[in-house]
Amino acid sequence: MVSRRIERINHLLRQEIAEILAQEVKDETLSTALISIIDVDTSPDLRMAKVYFSVYGDEDVIQAARERLTRAAGFLHRNLK
Repeated sequence: MVSRRIERINHLLRQEIAEILAQEVKDETLSTALISIIDVDTSPDLRMAKVYFSVYGDEDVIQAARERLTRAAGFLHRNLK
């Protein structure tokens, strides 16, 4: 069972990541793709978080967005601190 604190943190992370993607990421592939941050799963010690996302489009668009999000992970991590 996930604690209420972790649930609140997950919700805030989901909102912040979506906002950073919408406003601060300069990657054209990420800005033109329709990406939704669906869920965030944070570990109990808050050291790791898995981010689940959805991309609207065909398989090529989905794969390109996945690769660009993987590359942008460090940028997102730095901006969340």
